[in-house]
Amino acid sequence: MLPEAVLFDMDGVLVKSEEAWFRTVEAAGVRFRGRPVTRAEFGPTFGQGTAADVPAFGLSCTTSALDAFYVEEFPRHLAGVWVNPEARPLLEELQRRGVRLGLVTNTVAPLAQAILERAGLAAHFASIATADRVAHAKPAPDLVLLACRELDALPERTWLIGDSRYDRGAAQAAGVTFLGLGLDGDRRLERLADFPLS
Repeated sequence: MLPEAVLFDMDGVLVKSEEAWFRTVEAAGVRFRGRPVTRAEFGPTFGQGTAADVPAFGLSCTTSALDAFYVEEFPRHLAGVWVNPEARPLLEELQRRGVRLGLVTNTVAPLAQAILERAGLAAHFASIATADRVAHAKPAPDLVLLACRELDALPERTWLIGDSRYDRGAAQAAGVTFLGLGLDGDRRLERLADFPLS
């Protein structure tokens, strides 16, 4: 039986923007600490949210200043974002069946909107919960609970599809069912096309 609502993480699920983010964070290192962030530094942190990036990379700036830099820098790398070809068919089928759709991402709104529009997926979501709309990003439950409220969906009747420990932690904290994409959860999916529609 399908849930009332399905929430999607963005990076790693609908799109892959790790290379674009690496280039953005690499440049942030130059701006805010005088040397680039390396791939070795970046790899374990991908997806954690801006507030965690400042101490993780030893940047001399505020979270809001880093967000502003990301908003300015990231669009230069949008061409490097890969769109999951399985995303649109799944979103369209879920909408056809009356399932409410939301996005929950540790990305800030201007960048999430730019990525979704480039991917041609923005119109599918009735709720777009972004890191700048809540007090705490994933793995806190704030984004998931915000999306549930906006979709008028009960957490216990909601599923979240994500690919990271941050997604799994947020789902568990919010009391929603977690479908891990290439990751263990309440259910594991190897591809979006494996979503249980029946």
